Amino acid sequence: MDTLTTHLLTFLAGLILGAGLLYWLMPARRQGSRLIRERDEARNALNQYRDRVDHHFLETADLVNELTQTYRSVHQHLSRGARSLCSEAGRKKAAAKSLDAAHEPETPLSQPLDYAPKAQGTLSEDFGLQKQAEGPFSPVNTDEETPAAVVEPPRDYADVRDDNDESDRPR
Repeated sequence: MDTLTTHLLTFLAGLILGAGLLYWLMPARRQGSRLIRERDEARNALNQYRDRVDHHFLETADLVNELTQTYRSVHQHLSRGARSLCSEAGRKKAAAKSLDAAHEPETPLSQPLDYAPKAQGTLSEDFGLQKQAEGPFSPVNTDEETPAAVVEPPRDYADVRDDNDESDRPR
């Protein structure tokens, strides 16, 4: 073999060997496998947490159902005891009293007011007014010391036609 072929084969062998060593020893590859491992551990931890949360709420629902059933049993026991131990007149009084208390509140309910009941509040219609308005455009606040200002009605400019306006004229 001639030297050129030998050098070329040696170069290719070194290139292949170097690429292989670089691939196996590259830190990004190690870091990638570490990240994959951490990702899998995080997924497993999240799945375990979700399972614990599901178990917690299922157990809570079961305990609340048991509590409701126990309350119902206690209520039935008290009802049977009342029927067997109380006289007919006592049962009627207790039933009437419990039904009255259940349907009638202790204080009567009314709609909320838009003013203070004993004093003029800020939502009162005449709050801060010293004199009632006499017409739609009369002054609201009048003091004896200062003359009343005359309030004119707003002018409607749409009704007034200006003859000097050239945009309305036909051409």
